[in-house]
Amino acid sequence: MDSTANKDVDQQSINRIMVARQPIYNNQMGVFGYELLFRSSAKNRAKFEPVKATSRVLASTILDFDLEAFSQHRKLVINVTRAFLDVMQDIPLPANQIILDIPDNCSIDEKLISKLKELKAEGYGVSLGGYNNLKDQRLLPIADIYRVDVRNFNIDKLDLLIKFLRRYPDLSLLALKVETMEEYRTYCDKGFDFLQGYFLSKPRVYENRDLATSELSILQLLSTVYDFETPVEELETIITHDASLSYKLIKLVNAPFFRVMRDIDSIQQAIVLLGRKEISKWASLLMLSGLKDKPVALMEVALLRSKTCELLAEKAGLQSDNYFSVGMFSALDLLMRQPIKNVLSNLPLSAEFKSAVVQHQGLLGEALSCALAFENGEWSDIGFADLDNSVLFDAYYEAINWTALVMKRL
Repeated sequence: MDSTANKDVDQQSINRIMVARQPIYNNQMGVFGYELLFRSSAKNRAKFEPVKATSRVLASTILDFDLEAFSQHRKLVINVTRAFLDVMQDIPLPANQIILDIPDNCSIDEKLISKLKELKAEGYGVSLGGYNNLKDQRLLPIADIYRVDVRNFNIDKLDLLIKFLRRYPDLSLLALKVETMEEYRTYCDKGFDFLQGYFLSKPRVYENRDLATSELSILQLLSTVYDFETPVEELETIITHDASLSYKLIKLVNAPFFRVMRDIDSIQQAIVLLGRKEISKWASLLMLSGLKDKPVALMEVALLRSKTCELLAEKAGLQSDNYFSVGMFSALDLLMRQPIKNVLSNLPLSAEFKSAVVQHQGLLGEALSCALAFENGEWSDIGFADLDNSVLFDAYYEAINWTALVMKRL
């Protein structure tokens, strides 16, 4: 095959490569960074395969992508190969933001050690894991992060591994495949610095507890806002009487992304210009963002799910009102620390809506499942309403950018 043909194949590979991100949380439930997940996508719906592109193709994909928008100034972990390391110094990446994740089965030799030391000197971070790096420990003093698949260890062996790795004072520990909030707390207590897994997406077990006054107040407000039998005048009065909510809402609706033609200086004007449903959506978000002692990352998760669901509906030509709310309400158990069924039972929502949130049923539930699949990098579950893969990812990328803008306002 001649060089021109090779270029054509590489360009086709670039066009098929999709990028998702999976959050890596710190032990305070903040977002430390994101692991970038690359997959090639065929034209048919939701068919994704592991990337088999050349190092040059993968490098071109990263360069063509808006890493700044995707990362929001956080660390980015990129799985790399030996061949990719060889071209790293020719790629203008933000070194201080990138952590290079070395494969478990990577052959360790002096050339690799020298290369990683060079890249470390330029500002890149290094992540390791697996048995090979415990057997041959020459990379451990170089590494910044050691990742541990907690599913591969019982408690006693895990404690021994943690004790051994703590001999390297500059090495942070990352727990992989953390499935529940209970596990998250357990591994934090064991000394893990970072955690990654599905613990924000899977059903959670909560101890029975009374809702705090602020949480009860917010549920009561949500009940009023989502009861569309409530007269608009009463909705206006309720929002206006909450001085903090009223101020934040007016400030928000005057933000550039609303593109209103004139300044809005009252809740009444906001309702008239944006509409009842739009105001209800934003008032709800502001109420939830005001919950005390809730990590910012939880609100970011709720926003990203909400906007992804809404954009999926819009791109499928569907009425998008309820799709945003499905994404937002899917995180209510996180924000309220109550079983989702208990929370929803206090709200005037349809049975269809509740089954979408709890059991992911219907088109609303399908959109939520797709948003959660993006959140967790579960490629086989990415799909909605027969939309093409490129359209699905466009919605996801737009939602990421939108979420970043809103978080700055909140």
